[in-house]
Amino acid sequence: MSYATEGLSGASLMFVFLDVSSLPRHRRLYEEVFGFEVIENQFHPPHEHHGLVKYDAGGTILAVNLFAERKFQRPDADGVTLVCRVAEPDRLEALTEYGVRTGADFTDVDGHHYRFTTEQPAGPGLQAEISELRVAVPDLAAAVPFYRDVLGLRLAGDDSGDEVRFHTGSIDLTIYQAAVGPDGRPLRYNAFLMVFYTGDVEVAERELAGRGLTFSQGAGFSDIGGTARFRDPSGNVFCLYQPSAESLTWGSADKVMQLMTHRAPTRS
Repeated sequence: MSYATEGLSGASLMFVFLDVSSLPRHRRLYEEVFGFEVIENQFHPPHEHHGLVKYDAGGTILAVNLFAERKFQRPDADGVTLVCRVAEPDRLEALTEYGVRTGADFTDVDGHHYRFTTEQPAGPGLQAEISELRVAVPDLAAAVPFYRDVLGLRLAGDDSGDEVRFHTGSIDLTIYQAAVGPDGRPLRYNAFLMVFYTGDVEVAERELAGRGLTFSQGAGFSDIGGTARFRDPSGNVFCLYQPSAESLTWGSADKVMQLMTHRAPTRS
């Protein structure tokens, strides 16, 4: 299968949004335990669910949204795992106060998954960064052509194993065969959002639609910029994002510009 356009090949994974039930608790987790650096802590009504707190996570921006606790009452687990590098691993001893740790894997009380590597952060001066996203898919055979042929992501190696890694313009994205979450719970797809940068969301929508992508929410514009949402065959939620001029006056603007121009630290 071939296409005239490149899809999302080379596009940065600019944001990873996580919904949480307690902002103070997760701020302590990310800032005091992980060591992520806050780059924005502002309220932008009516867009309060577009990142109340944002962190420099190396090749992406980790953004935290506050949602009602009832959203997390079911014992579901996310289909996405954030692979993290932490400069001071001894800090991770406090993880048990915020969830369940099993070796290098950790699940917080809201069901978000993390995996820690022994590598040091590649970003200059960073105490912590996200180096990879691992996306669980119940049907790997159906997911590989979606990410490779429809989205146009570049393979990092072959696609014949039980997990397949793709390059983006920033961090890598790995899909792997998993019918349930790492802790045996059903997968949950409504408490996280992965965001690809695009310079023109309407053009990107047309090109990707021409490659066979169906959007759950077409291109629209607001004060934050242009967005368009879609899901992979498993239900994992993605968004295309074109930053607005106003958003480039906010605290995260320097990091957004780095990711727009590929000046942010990426995979080693």
